[in-house]
Amino acid sequence: MAPIQRDWTIGRNTFHFEAPDVLWARFQGDCSLDEAILLVKLYRELGSVHPFFVLSDMAAAGGIDAEARRYINEHVRQEWLLGIIYYKTRLLHRAIAKGLLLAAEMTRSEDDPPSTKIYFVPTRDRAWELLVQLRARQEEHHVG
Repeated sequence: MAPIQRDWTIGRNTFHFEAPDVLWARFQGDCSLDEAILLVKLYRELGSVHPFFVLSDMAAAGGIDAEARRYINEHVRQEWLLGIIYYKTRLLHRAIAKGLLLAAEMTRSEDDPPSTKIYFVPTRDRAWELLVQLRARQEEHHVG
């Protein structure tokens, strides 16, 4: 069942859910702890219904404060996410994403699923192309 609400705003960041499994995100400015808490709440709400992909426009994004980073790492569940595709990123965003991924790997127990795959592409069109490829791979695994 798809969520009733399809658009959200958290701080200056906007989100749009596109059925069946895509959350488009546009991050703007720095991410605070309050925004991280609301972001995790949104991911939980969507992920409890069906795992989803996040496609994030990072062109206007800033950094993320340490408490926000810690909160996201401790509260986002890998089973909520099918994958994250960032586009229009800078080196800062790649470093933050890789750091979150490394921290998640280091803190997960052997019973937890492996970390969500994170991808970086230059444009929204390329993000969509990659999403189509990832869905096709997912279908192959379910059929095979």
